[in-house]
Amino acid sequence: MTQQFMADPTIIERYGFPAGAAFEDTFSTVSLESIWFSIVAAAIYVLETLFDAFKEDVDAKIAQAAVASIPWYHKISLEFQYGDALVFDEQTQQFVYPVVDESKQIVKFAACRDLGGMVYVLASKDNGSGSPAALSSAELSAFDAYLRERKPAGVLLQTDSFSPDLVRVVMAVQYDPQVITSEGKLIADPTVYPVEEAINSYLNGIVYGGALNKTKLVDAVQGAAGVIDVSLTSVSVKTAAGDEYSPVSGNNYVSVGGSFVSNNLRNSISYVLSL
Repeated sequence: MTQQFMADPTIIERYGFPAGAAFEDTFSTVSLESIWFSIVAAAIYVLETLFDAFKEDVDAKIAQAAVASIPWYHKISLEFQYGDALVFDEQTQQFVYPVVDESKQIVKFAACRDLGGMVYVLASKDNGSGSPAALSSAELSAFDAYLRERKPAGVLLQTDSFSPDLVRVVMAVQYDPQVITSEGKLIADPTVYPVEEAINSYLNGIVYGGALNKTKLVDAVQGAAGVIDVSLTSVSVKTAAGDEYSPVSGNNYVSVGGSFVSNNLRNSISYVLSL
């Protein structure tokens, strides 16, 4: 403000100070001009502080508002605390946990879908190594009760938790005998099976509730060390409740259990010198 004041031609003419003079060198700290600028600066600061506080208050109220969208269901699914009861907050008019305890938040994976008139929530916990595992019946019952208290009234809801779908991959791999053996072992490190690791890495990388894609599966194997070409014969799956494997007819398959685990790859992959 003082710079604009000192650069104004009318002010320069009225006060008679030279152009380019500094405010501090022209007016003392107890001058009327300095006092007025201090008052204006203080008023602006107070006003900006009030605006910031108002914005924080509005943001907090928005954050507390229950917006029953699919991302909101995903968010509150991960907030579930096994063993704790919700309490009703009179101020926000919502059910909340009095104390947030992350050690009790057992749901680490969730897939929420709008089925048209009903919200479907598939959830899993961590098996201890970063992979999904089914909730126990007690855990699922508590999780279901938790969601029913937090959801808006009148919304139909279904919750499930299953073990990962088992995947059987039958394929022929043309390999480079300079890099891997006819058994699929890496010559430089016989404890490593590059094709199996590529398949497992792809399956583990599929987002929870996502789909297995045959093309991406083949692409993953093509990138493994020692692989020259790949011929995919079949991909079949078995759900946790299923008795037998069912072939995947299309190019994509959405897991019933939310995730995938390979089964017996060592006996379903053949290694050949030419396709």
